[in-house]
Amino acid sequence: MVGIKKPEGERRRDIIRASQSVALHGGIESVTVRTVAAEAGLSIGLVYFYYDSKEGLLHALLDRLLEITLDGPPPGFGESLSPADALNTMMAEELEGLQSQRGELDLIFQFYFARRNDEFRGPINQALDEYAARMEPVAARISQAAGVEPEALRSALAALIYGATMDVVRRPGDFSAPRLLGVVSGLAEAIPGH
Repeated sequence: MVGIKKPEGERRRDIIRASQSVALHGGIESVTVRTVAAEAGLSIGLVYFYYDSKEGLLHALLDRLLEITLDGPPPGFGESLSPADALNTMMAEELEGLQSQRGELDLIFQFYFARRNDEFRGPINQALDEYAARMEPVAARISQAAGVEPEALRSALAALIYGATMDVVRRPGDFSAPRLLGVVSGLAEAIPGH
């Protein structure tokens, strides 16, 4: 099973996409060099060439999952909007994307709770901290307008998103981004000068 000669970066992406596909269908414990090689249509030796072990594959898969799910608002987000509109827009973008990323989010939970060690939890915790930090500029503007401590508001916004993430994984049929956004809108309307 020899694949077409591809550049190294493209081959690595193919292998990680195959790892993600295997994990989405069978959980992270189903990710092995053998299952990934079969999914990618590559030899086991070629997968070992790029990732020396199952653990190497899992680390690369986790990095990919964190990259695609925990992007958060970009720098300068909402600067042209009122604080309330920036809050509503930021939260809408974050909450509305959860349903389409349900499988990937479930895999992150699997990494965090099934592989209970700092080797996997450390990168997840760091990514969550960076994600929350990207909300800081919007939270700072809102907290100033509302007279609330910025760190407390940022923590509350992050907790709302984390809770919504757990909800979409646990109860996807009951999850409602519009319902949560209604709560956020109500909070935004309470900001003086809205």
